[in-house]
Amino acid sequence: MNDLPRRKSTIHARVPAPNENVTMSMGSKVLVDAVFADVGLNDFLDGLKRDQGEKVSAEVKALVATSVDMTGVSVNRLDRMLDDDLVRKEYGLGNSASRSIYRTVDRIGKSSDAIVRFLAEALKTKYGVGMDTVFLDWTSMYFEAPQNVFVRIGYSRDHRPDRPQVTVGLSVDKASGMPIGLTIMPGNVVDVTHFQETFKQMRSLLPDDAMIVFDNGAYSKENSALLERGEFGFVTLLQMNASDDAFVRAHEKEFVDLGDGMSFLAVQGNLGRKRFIFRSETLRSDALQRYRAKAERDYDDMVNLKAAVEGDRRPRKKYRTSNCFVDTHLSYRFPLDVMNREEAIEHAVRSMFTGREGLFVLLTNRSLTASETLKIYRSRNAVETAFRDLKHGIDWRPARCTSEDAIKGRILISFLALFCMSMVRFLHPELSRMTAESLVTELASFSLTVERRSNGVIRRIWSNFSPIIRYLGGRKRPLPVPSAPGQAVLDRFPG
Repeated sequence: MNDLPRRKSTIHARVPAPNENVTMSMGSKVLVDAVFADVGLNDFLDGLKRDQGEKVSAEVKALVATSVDMTGVSVNRLDRMLDDDLVRKEYGLGNSASRSIYRTVDRIGKSSDAIVRFLAEALKTKYGVGMDTVFLDWTSMYFEAPQNVFVRIGYSRDHRPDRPQVTVGLSVDKASGMPIGLTIMPGNVVDVTHFQETFKQMRSLLPDDAMIVFDNGAYSKENSALLERGEFGFVTLLQMNASDDAFVRAHEKEFVDLGDGMSFLAVQGNLGRKRFIFRSETLRSDALQRYRAKAERDYDDMVNLKAAVEGDRRPRKKYRTSNCFVDTHLSYRFPLDVMNREEAIEHAVRSMFTGREGLFVLLTNRSLTASETLKIYRSRNAVETAFRDLKHGIDWRPARCTSEDAIKGRILISFLALFCMSMVRFLHPELSRMTAESLVTELASFSLTVERRSNGVIRRIWSNFSPIIRYLGGRKRPLPVPSAPGQAVLDRFPG
């Protein structure tokens, strides 16, 4: 029983009188409306079903906009938002939207390849995106759902090997930074296999003699031959092998300096390909620092373990077997008693040294110099940035859907959000250095308050015009209030 005196039974806060006003973030909706209209995606989406019920384009725009605002795709949260008639009206949706929004995710998932292709062709024809150099990369997305035919256990880039996943391939144009391809395959498909599906999607869009850039996980003799049959160029990273080690040892003094701590050896490869072995002093220094950090941790662990053993105490669990069905007898030797800490750490670092520190190999089938090959491969950071935006700016994980169409639809929603934000950076170079996180933050501040007055009159108040909203409006003064409810489309999106 609580003996403390109860002077008050409730907490009273000073708040205004309750009203029925609704405030919603509209920056992402403004952006999504503008991009969809300018690209022409609205008509394409509406053609995916018969002309009845809710428009597919309106529902998809609501899904994409809220996935940005809420930092993650959640159809359930959007469903709850659409319970309010004013919110539905602003998104151009009717009373049946909360029921049909789930079917729309399946519908666009079934047509995901066609939607992605439509966007890529629009970029080529309307915006002049050449796709002369394209980056391909693959990642995984884990699910909070049971394993099935499509969601499978596989190598997890998210460090969640305990969760089933799908693998996702992304294609990005080098010059514009725009995402132009998306492929989704079961979670146990490795990159070298997924490569063929991603390349198949892109092949008809690529100009003659286009350059494909990808990582060593997707390289194989079959994949390189596939590219050369189509007369495409490629640059890829290769795993160093024993012949590379022998070549480096034999030509140690023949490295050609490139400046900035970079040097290279050129090796004539098979089939007329060029193989460059690069040495980076920065990468070498980073590797040695990692070795030293590991040696320092291990030495401190050794000191603690030695103290426990000599003090007749049980070692920490990580140093012994805790299985109750196993009877083990462990012994420990500490051979470094003759060295002090610094000497022991230096000895450990030398023992970890492989000779490959700072070395990496790039392969190309084009007549490129070492500098050109290195520059092209380094610019591959664009596709890694796109995946970072998907995982951290848009936050597409974890997922909880299970059917193949729903999975593809959910990932497509995140892809469309990435596409819209990439369009901002592509068409407005002054915003090109903004991360997805900073774009989302600025877009979220632009808001609309719908005021319900006692006489039934609805008043709409726009506020917090962030710099990016002013950029999108193509003017320094604030955007005009849309002429009709349900319209938040910009009157001009620069092309």
